[in-house]
Amino acid sequence: MTRNNRNRQRGFTLLEVIVVLMISSLIATILVQGLSLVLNTRFRVMSALTRIETAGLQTNIIVTPLRGLLPDHQDELGFFAGNTRQLKGLTLSPLHGTTGAPTVFSMALEHKTRDDETVLNYLENGYEPVELARWPGNVGEFSYVGREGVWKNRWPVVLPTDAEKMLQVPRTIRLDTGLETRPVHVVRVMGPHNRPVRLQDTPFRTSQ
Repeated sequence: MTRNNRNRQRGFTLLEVIVVLMISSLIATILVQGLSLVLNTRFRVMSALTRIETAGLQTNIIVTPLRGLLPDHQDELGFFAGNTRQLKGLTLSPLHGTTGAPTVFSMALEHKTRDDETVLNYLENGYEPVELARWPGNVGEFSYVGREGVWKNRWPVVLPTDAEKMLQVPRTIRLDTGLETRPVHVVRVMGPHNRPVRLQDTPFRTSQ
């Protein structure tokens, strides 16, 4: 009876301990590799989502004032005019001011020769200029399309047709950039394209 009790209490052999340690280390290695794979995948997904969100936010910032364009009278500060490198006009969707309040703004493409980069700047009356985007090289231009569906490099056109004379702001504005995420922005102007003619601008105006 005593001998049997001693046999049952003698414990593990060295070989058994080594086998258990090897199995434990194998399981730990597999778990660590799996966790590393999960963490790397999560990091890549989060990085991709961050890039997408950043690009989406940047795109929204660029196109918002253009979508809210509003025509203004020719002798006013908000009268829309643009060429390949800059534009100015009146918008109901300013980046700084109150949404819905007509606000004079401008956008300009400026080439920084020292760094060989192009900067898209935004300026709104009463606020400091804001850099909306930056990309390498002297790349980028605005273009405009009206009722005729033909892209033009300035607005109003130099020799407007009768159809173009009726549109004070273009129907669509295109901005070509050097951005990798979205090099081209095509913006449909959502508001009216003409402002009613004032009496003082017609032959029936009263003389002073």
